[in-house]
Amino acid sequence: MSDFSQAAPPLLGSSLLASAKAHEKARPLPASLGSATIDQNALDGGFRYGEITSIAGASGMGKTLLAYHAIASHLLTHKFGEVAFIDTTGSFSPLRLRKVLTYRLESQIQRNSYQETGYMYEKRISTLENRKEAMIEKATSMLDRVKFMRVFDFAGVVEAISEINELMEDVMRKPQKPTFVAVEKRRDEINDSEEELDEEDEELQTEGVGDPGDIQDSDRQRGSIGMIIIDTITNIVSAMMAKSQIQGQALLANFMRSLHHLTFRHHICTILTNAAVGMNPSNNPEYQHGPREDVSIFSSTLGRPALGKTFTFLIDTSIFLSAVPKTSDDATIAFGDGKEASSYQKALILEILKDRCGTREGRWAAFEIAPDVKIVPSG
Repeated sequence: MSDFSQAAPPLLGSSLLASAKAHEKARPLPASLGSATIDQNALDGGFRYGEITSIAGASGMGKTLLAYHAIASHLLTHKFGEVAFIDTTGSFSPLRLRKVLTYRLESQIQRNSYQETGYMYEKRISTLENRKEAMIEKATSMLDRVKFMRVFDFAGVVEAISEINELMEDVMRKPQKPTFVAVEKRRDEINDSEEELDEEDEELQTEGVGDPGDIQDSDRQRGSIGMIIIDTITNIVSAMMAKSQIQGQALLANFMRSLHHLTFRHHICTILTNAAVGMNPSNNPEYQHGPREDVSIFSSTLGRPALGKTFTFLIDTSIFLSAVPKTSDDATIAFGDGKEASSYQKALILEILKDRCGTREGRWAAFEIAPDVKIVPSG
């Protein structure tokens, strides 16, 4: 009998457990969105590394902004970490991303300031405006670690991911140089508050802000990609599906398997933005005829992620963004006769539709987008 007919030798569960523990230990902490409401209530800390997350929603729901905040978290947390941004629509805005980075730098300074007391705290707040230019320069320099790729079709996305995979394999083959952390010599005298502030200003301009424990250098080598953003995946896949549904589904499944292998092997946080379908006007209670296929736990939220049910099984976490009336009065306007439907206030909802690990499914958080880049709780 041929050797090919023999069954593969079984693996011991203990060896699989050891491998899983080693992988989990090497995985970085989740990429925070900078919003405690979303991070704690819905995401359980943020977007996970080693997993593929899809953010779906209608236009204007904040999909790309959430991706920008994830990028900011990665760049702020990993001193040498880099991001690959694959743009399929030509909508990437380096100016807006820099605003997000500057805002997160400001928020980090303010958060650290709460740990101080007395006039030290007040002085640090008063100097925040003076440090604005330094923060903008710091945010600009961080953009050097964002690799932008403009693609026009599905083949372009496949090629971009293949290049990232080759890059990561080259990085793994290179010997990792030890990271030396400069330790300040112990001083006999304690500096006064003025000198400490000057030192912190210099640190902002050179090494960044935040507590030393916030920086995770050991898991990222120079030149390695720790985050992949595909914004958006909908149009290129839909165009491919339009030519041949069966062939398109097969190509998509094969691509997602390769992307998942890359993501899992190198502990990458991969985020795909996706459109929503089935969105109908909500100001008329008699708009629906026939069965509903909406997936949200909110009865007033219509639609579902695009690309069909099969796509849901090819990702690890499925997030759906929607808008609901903010108050009961707003709901009355929204679902009334429709005369004032355009004037009511809305709250945005981030909802976990699917979580491969099963720990976050069904969780949600309400938020709003303050002018341009800020994510704030809906109140």
